[in-house]
Amino acid sequence: MKALNVAMIGAGRMGQTHAQVLKTLSEVRITDIVDFLPENAKKVAELFGARVSEEDEVLKNPDVDAVFITTPTPAHAESIKKAAKAGKAIFVEKPLAHTLEASAEVVEVIEKTGVPCQVGFMRRFDPAYSEVKRRIEAGELGKVENFRAISRDPYQPSLNYLKTSGGILVDMGIHDFDSARFFCGEAEEVYAIGTAVRDESLKEFNLFNLAVATVRFKNGAVGTVENALNTSYGYEIVCDVLGEKGKYHLEKNKQLNFEFWSSHGVSHDYPAHFDQRFPEAYANEVISFAKNIHAGKPVGPTAKDALESSRLSLAAQHSLESGKIIKVQDFGR
Repeated sequence: MKALNVAMIGAGRMGQTHAQVLKTLSEVRITDIVDFLPENAKKVAELFGARVSEEDEVLKNPDVDAVFITTPTPAHAESIKKAAKAGKAIFVEKPLAHTLEASAEVVEVIEKTGVPCQVGFMRRFDPAYSEVKRRIEAGELGKVENFRAISRDPYQPSLNYLKTSGGILVDMGIHDFDSARFFCGEAEEVYAIGTAVRDESLKEFNLFNLAVATVRFKNGAVGTVENALNTSYGYEIVCDVLGEKGKYHLEKNKQLNFEFWSSHGVSHDYPAHFDQRFPEAYANEVISFAKNIHAGKPVGPTAKDALESSRLSLAAQHSLESGKIIKVQDFGR
């Protein structure tokens, strides 16, 4: 079997995370590293035995089968469209693009060219999330009535980052809203409230360090998404799906499976960040992409999935900032 030749466009943390997995697959060969900082590209290329290249050079190379796009979000759309027109299979980190308009344009180009395009909503590939999805589809839970997701980060990013992040329910919440769609289908309306009580300097910029969104789904289910910064104990991810026959509870509250019992009580460690909570998910999504491209099978989540998850998260953020109930399917059209 001919190895799938992959070029990495973006040599930052996520590019290196994916490359570490790709390097372990016999079906894949990392051929090129592209980054707007030549020193970054050179450093990563040396790690993976690849060459430093320019984006246009990679896209013109007939020996490159696929690209992994892990550049900053505002650069996604242009790179995706160029790669699609060049006939390259595409893996791109979430979100698809920085605006709904740009995302819709990307979806149009992907559908027109017919190239495979997978977006990095890695929670769908976490063993627990994928098993819950399988069980829901098998009817084990019966009718789904309620969804709950909590994502809490261990520290607050800089103010400069927060001002350009799109808001807490976009930057953090998009994974939760994608999970909501994964388990419950499309949303009908969303309403959100928030606070900056821990850091009142955020109020000047209409920013929040904690937000809660309430969602009504088209199938009649309801749900909540809670996002928060500044937790003191680690990276907390919780997801519940409630149905007529029971509930699925998804949570990893111990990084290592042990507790310390002493005269001071019982203590244990906690996942510190996303790469500790979801290592299997990051590996599985990359493996799935590579194997499906090799086998000529469809990949996913698709660009259309990413567009609709962005629509929901942006609608929630607009509700948070405006105080209005937002009709999701009308938002941004």
